[in-house]
Amino acid sequence: MFIKKELIIFLAIMPIFAGEASFTVDFQDCRSGSFPKGWSSKDEANMTKVYSVQDVEDNKFLHADANKISVTIGYDETWELAKYPKLKWKWRAVKLPKGSNENIKLGNDNVLGVYVVFGGFPIPKTIKYIWSETLPVGTELNSPYSSKTKMIVIRSGTENIGEWIEEERNVLADYRRLFGKPKEKPIAKGIAVLTDSDNTKTNVIGDYDDFANSK
Repeated sequence: MFIKKELIIFLAIMPIFAGEASFTVDFQDCRSGSFPKGWSSKDEANMTKVYSVQDVEDNKFLHADANKISVTIGYDETWELAKYPKLKWKWRAVKLPKGSNENIKLGNDNVLGVYVVFGGFPIPKTIKYIWSETLPVGTELNSPYSSKTKMIVIRSGTENIGEWIEEERNVLADYRRLFGKPKEKPIAKGIAVLTDSDNTKTNVIGDYDDFANSK
């Protein structure tokens, strides 16, 4: 069922509250070993099994360790993409899934996935930026669960595994291209992350840090 991975993205960041025009999430105000402050999930029973804040050399970051499980967590933030079109973050792949293939439901697992959520009911429009095990960088495809989720492979395979990588995407340009809305001015409703391994029944590990929107 699509609800497993697509509707849950919407539920993970409800309720939505109006936020500042620009934002930064760096986890520095979170307690090491705890679930991250300001994040939420509808799967409260399992969210702490996957996600926790870790501290290495005075830098705090979000650590994800998913063993045969899929749990999405979201962060409420509303901003106009016409004013702040870019999203920046850092991530680090530590352990990839085995046998993944994002083209099919039974293979749709990622060591790292970052969503920008736009809204819509019951299934929101989302863009998911992924680190794929197998698909080449630059691949753009619909989620096998819902065509309202557009996925872009921006990292692939074991190259740079274990290293922090800084990413920057023009989300406004991606939205307009992927959804065929060249003049639309979408409103972002939040971000979400998903490190999951329920389909491949493997163990995947990755880290996230320093989310920020920008002009």
